[in-house]
Amino acid sequence: MTTAKKAREMETIDIATDVLVIGGGYTGLKAANTIAALGYHVILADQESNDNPKAPFLMGISKQAREELSALKKTVQSDKRIEFLPETRIDQAAGVSGDFTVRLTSKGEALEKKVGAVVVATDIDSAPLNHIYGLELSDRIISLSDFEEKLTAADFKQKIGKGDLTVAFLVGFAQDGNPLLMKRVMDSVFALCEAGAGESTYVYVNDIKVAGDDLERLYKAGRDKGAIYFKLTRPPAIEQGDGAMTLTFHDPVVRSDIELSPDLVVLEEAMTASQINTQLAEILRIDMGPMGFLQTDNVHRFPVNSNREGIYVIGSAREIETLSDAWTDAENAALQIKHLLGDGTREVPKFRAEVNREKCVTCLTCYRCCPHGAIYWDDKAVISPVACQACGICASECPQEAIQVTGYADDEIIEKIRAALADVKNGAAKILAFCCENSSLEAGRAAAMFHYPLPGGLRMIQVPCAGKVDIHYVLTALVEGADGVLILACHPGNCKSETGTTYARWRIELAYRMLEETGIDKNRLAFVTLASNMAPEFAKIAVEMENRLGLN
Repeated sequence: MTTAKKAREMETIDIATDVLVIGGGYTGLKAANTIAALGYHVILADQESNDNPKAPFLMGISKQAREELSALKKTVQSDKRIEFLPETRIDQAAGVSGDFTVRLTSKGEALEKKVGAVVVATDIDSAPLNHIYGLELSDRIISLSDFEEKLTAADFKQKIGKGDLTVAFLVGFAQDGNPLLMKRVMDSVFALCEAGAGESTYVYVNDIKVAGDDLERLYKAGRDKGAIYFKLTRPPAIEQGDGAMTLTFHDPVVRSDIELSPDLVVLEEAMTASQINTQLAEILRIDMGPMGFLQTDNVHRFPVNSNREGIYVIGSAREIETLSDAWTDAENAALQIKHLLGDGTREVPKFRAEVNREKCVTCLTCYRCCPHGAIYWDDKAVISPVACQACGICASECPQEAIQVTGYADDEIIEKIRAALADVKNGAAKILAFCCENSSLEAGRAAAMFHYPLPGGLRMIQVPCAGKVDIHYVLTALVEGADGVLILACHPGNCKSETGTTYARWRIELAYRMLEETGIDKNRLAFVTLASNMAPEFAKIAVEMENRLGLN
């Protein structure tokens, strides 16, 4: 069978359609509700010890928001398509997209579930920062979460309405704040103003973050109702005496110290990724991002993808988000799941990647290096046609050369190398560029289309990822007459396979050492990263190689 025919041949496979949602907070509830509405059975696993949604600061304080959240919770609890599992721990996960096996412990009972997709919807952890201010929490110095809880109590609202409560907020001095933190503060300020305490509400802030949705309006609405904001570079000093509290700060406008005797001081909180994210990342084999979140800063992951097909991260599992943004994530994940699972059958390439079972020695190199978690094994390696992204990293790392990617088999690439070099005429410098199809290939094509100056002897070899470029290809190119070889990969953090650029760099460093040992000028080889929109840079890189060779 020809390679072209192999690439076109498809097969239909059955896949599981149940969906596991991890996290019983409002983002998890929204995801479960949205996915169930598409007709899928949802298993909603909450690791908390109660069935109350977590992260109350995501609720906002408006009556309408509370009613919407209450209605959502009731809808989820009454939906027969949603199986709610409180006090549930994720113990193990195996398999690939469309065929995950997840082992759980729910209220002490061991469960095993077959699911086609997983959605991680963990919430934000929060902690008061009173220790950074040098203060002890008390009935008069409280955290923002505690104050938000107070705002829901009828007796506290009555006290506010009597006009005998002065509240001071401190925010942005213990950490670099963020829009969500400011929204929580501004929501609380507005609630005080609405209850009649606007003129006795003070906000001391280092840097007002109003880049989020509706924050400018909230800020102005609070000020219009009497709330006073002070922008300071240092936090106010707070002294506590017998039954009295004094807050002192230097006002840069009037250039003097001002004292306030608040009844309550509300301190900012740190908002961090959930502590269970690290454990989930290990169990699900998904990459950790910055600050403990479950999505790397990679353009190919946005908005809700992880490195594994069929595992999605939403809301505060992937970054600090407002409730509205988290719910948008839930809807995006539902759309992705519908595309993935469909009606329980999926048409997939029959020969996306092949394992020669006679050569495979089950060394697990491919399993360990696959960035998409697409490889499992029976007695030999098996590559999932659903999860495989055909990056080719496994094929180039396999010590037995037991794996070949359809369309990019070793013998096919070698033949393309020979044909490309034979095509160079008129004594021009023969420069071979291995180009990732997700970045440099597009840049090279654009450079040619817009007539940027390019070496006459430049030829491009398309690869699915720079991680597919084997040292054997580089050495073959040089043996077959290439004067120079370029390996053009994605920028770090923008590789679709996440680690393809890393593997390519390692191999080129090894190639440099091999060239030096054999007496070949290593300047004939270059490794460069660039993006698909960098046509001018592509041309510059190629011309610089030609000039370095001195054969133009």
